[in-house]
Amino acid sequence: MDTKAKPEKKRRSGIPTGNAGEYFVMGELLRRGYDAQLADRNTKGYDLLVGRAGDGLDMRRVQVKTVRAPPWYVRRADFTDLPDQVTVYVIIGKEDAKKPVRYFIARNGDVAERVTVPATGNWPANGFMSQRAVMDFADNWAALDAPEPRRKRRG
Repeated sequence: MDTKAKPEKKRRSGIPTGNAGEYFVMGELLRRGYDAQLADRNTKGYDLLVGRAGDGLDMRRVQVKTVRAPPWYVRRADFTDLPDQVTVYVIIGKEDAKKPVRYFIARNGDVAERVTVPATGNWPANGFMSQRAVMDFADNWAALDAPEPRRKRRG
């Protein structure tokens, strides 16, 4: 019989990375004077509604993509179907939290050409967004201030 005790595995955070990123972004937006509201969990295509009181603009739908370390996994159609949608790319880092959270804010159309697709041909619908691809958009919160084009109503 083996008398050696197995070393205990270090517990990982119980907060999923994606949810943590949404809350970090929401907190940062509120700190910067925006109105922000989390979308319902089953809402497809966006994570937050963002606006500013009194600016006369509609609330903007914002997608949040969060990783502990880049790259981000992305859906290629988001860049062609929703070029004016703003996406906040978040790096929350390791669980030891020794580095600050980083934010990169860009319209999908501004970074569409920067999506990397593996050459295997097995990824027709998806790709990766590298940190280098979004570096020009670090802390670009002003991307949220431009009016969002009106959407066509379905139905």
